[in-house]
Amino acid sequence: MVEELKAVFDPRGGYWQAGGKFMPSIIAELGHVIEKHMQKIGLLRKPEMDEHRKALIDQKRSEYEAQQKQQDAFAKADYPQGAQLCLKCSTAAVVMMDGCMTCLNCGDSKCG
Repeated sequence: MVEELKAVFDPRGGYWQAGGKFMPSIIAELGHVIEKHMQKIGLLRKPEMDEHRKALIDQKRSEYEAQQKQQDAFAKADYPQGAQLCLKCSTAAVVMMDGCMTCLNCGDSKCG
């Protein structure tokens, strides 16, 4: 019965729930609610992923998070792209201004 309810599609399209789950119809959502209840009381077993799939998902998640951390390091830069590293304050904010390399963070200048 649960599978039949979950398979009902609304001809006008479905909707997105909070958290990014798509529901094809209100009837299908009732099927999901009944399925969760039956799993909670022990009439249905929760679907389990095999160890290989769990390891793959963990690997992909860690790769994604590492990639996002790498991008976030300079994503919110307040200084122009291509600025050099300042030896005084260790910020990538040194740019050429008026013919002199000047740090936009601490004001250190090669010209004095």
